[in-house]
Amino acid sequence: MDEPTRATARLSAAARPRRGEGSTSQGHPRTIFRRALERGNLLVAEATAKEIGRISLAEALELTLLIAQKEPHRHPRVAARWLLRYLEESDEVTIREAAMAASCLAALGNDEEAPRTLRAMAERATRRARGVA
Repeated sequence: MDEPTRATARLSAAARPRRGEGSTSQGHPRTIFRRALERGNLLVAEATAKEIGRISLAEALELTLLIAQKEPHRHPRVAARWLLRYLEESDEVTIREAAMAASCLAALGNDEEAPRTLRAMAERATRRARGVA
């Protein structure tokens, strides 16, 4: 195989989506997911989250916030699942932080500060998990 053919084969392999990361004409699933969140498109956000498989804690929070806004009847159960994940992924969470997260999740839709507080908590938990306090 000559060098141009090898280079083309390498580029082609690099451009192919990895296993579990299929791509559509609209782009990478994670990009589609984020765009759906930004636009408030719950149907696309949920479908793409399933396609991605494991979304980050912060992404799961954004999906939880969108569900609270678009389908409030689902909010309590989805919020409880996010809280459980937050606690499981955050070894150093104190009882006060857990109570704060639960209170903010319960206040979604009625409190402008709740989403900001939850985002900060998710970011802090992610940094802790990476070892970057």
